[in-house]
Amino acid sequence: MIGSLRRSLKRRADTVVAPTVGSGTVDAADIGRFARMADRWWDPEGPHGPLHRYVPARMAIIRDAAMTVAPESKDSRRPMAGLSVLDIGCGGGLLSEPMTRLGAAVTGVDADAAGIAAAVSHAAEVGLDIAYRAGAAEDLAAEGRAFDMVVASEVIEHVADREAFADALAALVRPGGLLVLTTINRTRRSYAMAIVAAEYVLRWVPRGTHDWAKFPTPGELQALLEPRGFAVEAPVGLVYSMVEGSFSPSSDDRVNYAVVARKL
Repeated sequence: MIGSLRRSLKRRADTVVAPTVGSGTVDAADIGRFARMADRWWDPEGPHGPLHRYVPARMAIIRDAAMTVAPESKDSRRPMAGLSVLDIGCGGGLLSEPMTRLGAAVTGVDADAAGIAAAVSHAAEVGLDIAYRAGAAEDLAAEGRAFDMVVASEVIEHVADREAFADALAALVRPGGLLVLTTINRTRRSYAMAIVAAEYVLRWVPRGTHDWAKFPTPGELQALLEPRGFAVEAPVGLVYSMVEGSFSPSSDDRVNYAVVARKL
């Protein structure tokens, strides 16, 4: 499948329009790093392997949150049916695809046009209808778009302007809707695990993928979101087990964590 994806990317790349970024939340250097790895989004042994292992834990958070606002579904296999969902920083579609399979009408947006090409190609290969586009969150906000749920997973630590990004999030979530964020805390442990271990020792991700100074603490996210009309729930830690090779919910939010916020 990976070889097929690479061939398909070459055919589709010229159909994806590069984003027009208005208020500058996109970090061009970060987008460039991800663009160079775009043809390996769906390779579980490639540079995005850690994100593949992270999908089940993130989807558990997303699914549980969605069920508090989704219309009652008669099909337990599609608990997100009836929800419009925006996946910001969707990359190759690692979360967009399972959310679609759970019944959501998903729009995926990413400033990396090459990543969007990978997402479009893979969705076509597996027969999923997902509205992908190259762009930034503020582009959709400027169009007046709004969604029942907005997911920004492993994104906020990469944006160039956190305040502008939060403004866009507030505009994109409908009143009564949900925002789901996952990110990395700024602690000594996160520096050891997300920078030293992940980038230099285990080499799970390329060096320079993360900037520890840009990791937001849960308190900083709360201070960012509450003035913009969100009721922010307590963070949920997501801890990786080397034995199990997977992430699971935890009270320990010193490294990875998730936050769910409801728009008032």
